[in-house]
Amino acid sequence: MNTTAEFIASSLLIALTGIPHGSLDHKIALHRDSRLRLSLFLLQYISSALFYLLVWALAPGIALILFLILTAWHFGETDFVIFGCGKRPIWIIFLYGWSLTIWLLGQDSAALAHWLGIITRESAISVHFIRFATFLPIETWYLVLSLIILVNGALGRQQLLVRCAFLLFIYLLSKTSLLTGFILYFAGWHSLNALFHIRTKVFRKTNLSSMMKQAIPTTMAALAFLLVVAWLGNGEWLQNQGLPALFILLSVLTLPHMTEMHRLYARKI
Repeated sequence: MNTTAEFIASSLLIALTGIPHGSLDHKIALHRDSRLRLSLFLLQYISSALFYLLVWALAPGIALILFLILTAWHFGETDFVIFGCGKRPIWIIFLYGWSLTIWLLGQDSAALAHWLGIITRESAISVHFIRFATFLPIETWYLVLSLIILVNGALGRQQLLVRCAFLLFIYLLSKTSLLTGFILYFAGWHSLNALFHIRTKVFRKTNLSSMMKQAIPTTMAALAFLLVVAWLGNGEWLQNQGLPALFILLSVLTLPHMTEMHRLYARKI
């Protein structure tokens, strides 16, 4: 796929499931604490996103490492809920998420180096990450996440089938491009499952279509936020490097969203 086709397809998937699965964070917060003031929650949410954007502007290498750590934990925590692994040590969840992240991003070291160079403005940290990601054969990371999935939690026949199907899905993603593989996991697996988790724990009897309708206003607000940030940057990202811009603009919402989802998973509500 060429860059334009990938950008359009990725943007559509992110708009359909990626952003909406984070657009219900305020509903999660209000369900957890009905006394919470929505205005205060939104202020804190936006402030943390803007702080992370500032880190990207001043120290993109550090921002990248922070994003990778947050992503690894968030992916690991969500998948462990999907697989019914129960409570596990933090290091196991993180190791799984980290192995998954490296597997998704490390298939094409040349492409990864190219994109990270643009995103971090050729930061030395990105070079060190490439070296770390390619230090071991990429298959090693797949083996690690496979072992973690297959030895943790109850493993009945249905769970075994689900986990094996997931491993096949993850393997097939390695046959796609760097962007396509990551987005298919993020929007096609992670975001969809997170939406079902939110419906089960927060909305309960509400059907999926009604829940998604409630996500529309904040989804539009998130898109507007991303466009405003792009406009403040004089549009240079969107005009010259659309894919890195999309990556950075979405990543600024990672910190507040991951925090809220962690509270959802940690608390039985």
